[in-house]
Amino acid sequence: MARPGLRLTPEERQRIIDEREMARRNKGWWVSTRLRCLLMCDEGKTMEQAAQICEVARSTVGEWIRKYRQGGLQAISQRGPYAGKAPRLSPVQSQELREIIRGGPEAAGLDTGVWTAAVVAEVLRKRFGVRLSLSQIRRTLRKLGFSIHYPRQRLSKADKDRQRAWVEVTLPEIKKKSRKTGAY
Repeated sequence: MARPGLRLTPEERQRIIDEREMARRNKGWWVSTRLRCLLMCDEGKTMEQAAQICEVARSTVGEWIRKYRQGGLQAISQRGPYAGKAPRLSPVQSQELREIIRGGPEAAGLDTGVWTAAVVAEVLRKRFGVRLSLSQIRRTLRKLGFSIHYPRQRLSKADKDRQRAWVEVTLPEIKKKSRKTGAY
């Protein structure tokens, strides 16, 4: 069984200090925190004390010490894979969705000329039996290499001179009146 705490050689300690300083300069706060905990444990603080100071669980500090002992600075500086929820679309389904979108809505049998998140949601539901929120669909589309474009609305009968006059004259008057009444 591994000994509790951590005892570093002077060379190891200096390497950790140097690495922590570099992480702090590069805004790698999570690496800096891990290295700070290692240094505190070497200075004689218990894992509980180091965990409390760094605002992490005691088991987390123990895991960082274990990683350092097994793999050195490289192991402690690597971020593990995110253990989030498994994607609802398989890689094959994602590729198929990419091809459907590239082909256009008409080729997919839809009567619309543009893709919207709601239209993609309907395709996902019918084709793959997968239901995603509209925000998740937008994120999925970005991961597939698509960007979202919104049409710019322009009024066909808009009078530029009247708009400019409203912004420069009428709007300031409205603001002045509402400041006087306390509404603005």
